[in-house]
Amino acid sequence: MQCTSRGRSTLRWIFAIASILTLLIGVPGLGAGSSAVGADSGNWPTYQFSLSRSGFNRADTTINPSSASHLKLHWTHTTAGAISAQPVVANNVIYWGSWNDGLEHATSLKNNALWATALGTTTDNRSHCYPTHAGVSSTATVATINGKSMVFVGGGNAKFYALDAATGTILWGTRLGSSPSHFLWSSPAVFNGSVYEGVTSFGDCPIVQGQMVQLDAVTGTITHIFNVVPSGCTGGGVSSTVAIDATVGTLYFATGNPGPCGSSEHYAPAIVELNASDLSVVGYWKVPASQQISDSDFMSTPTLFADSGGKPMVGVANKNGIFYAFQRGALDNGPLWQDKISVGGNCPQCGQGSISPAGWDDTTLYAAGGHITIGGKKCQGSLNAINPDNGNFLWQYCFTDGPVLASVAVVPGVLVVGEGGYIKVLAATTGQILYSFKDSNGGSAFYGGASIAGGVIYIGNMDGHLYAIGT
Repeated sequence: MQCTSRGRSTLRWIFAIASILTLLIGVPGLGAGSSAVGADSGNWPTYQFSLSRSGFNRADTTINPSSASHLKLHWTHTTAGAISAQPVVANNVIYWGSWNDGLEHATSLKNNALWATALGTTTDNRSHCYPTHAGVSSTATVATINGKSMVFVGGGNAKFYALDAATGTILWGTRLGSSPSHFLWSSPAVFNGSVYEGVTSFGDCPIVQGQMVQLDAVTGTITHIFNVVPSGCTGGGVSSTVAIDATVGTLYFATGNPGPCGSSEHYAPAIVELNASDLSVVGYWKVPASQQISDSDFMSTPTLFADSGGKPMVGVANKNGIFYAFQRGALDNGPLWQDKISVGGNCPQCGQGSISPAGWDDTTLYAAGGHITIGGKKCQGSLNAINPDNGNFLWQYCFTDGPVLASVAVVPGVLVVGEGGYIKVLAATTGQILYSFKDSNGGSAFYGGASIAGGVIYIGNMDGHLYAIGT
């Protein structure tokens, strides 16, 4: 992204912008002294549900193709400014961040405020930069470390925090950059006693050196840093979230545009695989020049999935509008298949490109994006059911209200996305709309993804409202 264009910079603030075969629900593979939150339908403890970033809560069957038409609004929580983080749910508590005040909130399932901890904000009022102000946009991860339930989340001040999940007390905070140039749009992963967090710029003003940082979950000490571009160079920001293959101990993330540099910048814009133990490089794939556009970076999170034969794969969408699918452990070989799911461009909120992380329900991949033509009809956005073997579309749904910017949430038989000012619930097998909810407040836009836990959909809106919708 470049700060010379507001359209290119705006989407930094959208995203706050384990093995898929595991039988555990939660965050698998946390390691010695660590454990996932309870393995039941009532939890959604990290961004896109699990380390594989599948967005799939397979244990929650309350919302299903038969019951979805009976969904209704349970409650609304109003806060100061935008909500772009995906709410997470653990042990009957909802954790979510807000912008204007820079608070990380804990709310009961009945909408009672439990605590709110200030984690800072960033303000940059220079006329050529956007946004000018933001607080907490990182989605939290809740995990138990040495018997203590902890909330891990990027603050609004370039510091990364660990909080006591019960009280909101700050247990440690580690600075990962200088404010206002650096910002933590990325959401954390917790694995084998470590926390992984991406670093990028606030609004590309200035562009900074992108990094992936590994911290000790107990102390917050930085143990390893992977520099996306060489020291002394800028670019390759990491605003997306790490996906982790817990079975082999590798992590995947996608990077932003390169900056000016006298050395080759192999890892920007690219999808990168590192060893989780020490952040050493396993492989990478860079978008070829023939497919790059003026702002062809990745702002989406990789999704781990598998083909029908069990081949481990990983997929991610680019702002050029292409969803790429690779064999895990073989990124250097290039994509096995690729699908055009949107027109390309530097303004996803305008309907150009895709920054939406895909959903995966163990059989089908669900990828969304911006403007596209389907069956001769011009669509503001789309949701696409994809055969993981070859990328063929099983069905496509044409949205007329806006692009899908955030992640796809999945429970058995049901998909949930935000498009424009609407929440849409669809049948996974056919793409039929089962339920629709409109946020009619001024400034409404669903830029953050939904979570589904205990038969309730939780989702925040850029107008400052957090919604709970259930049967």
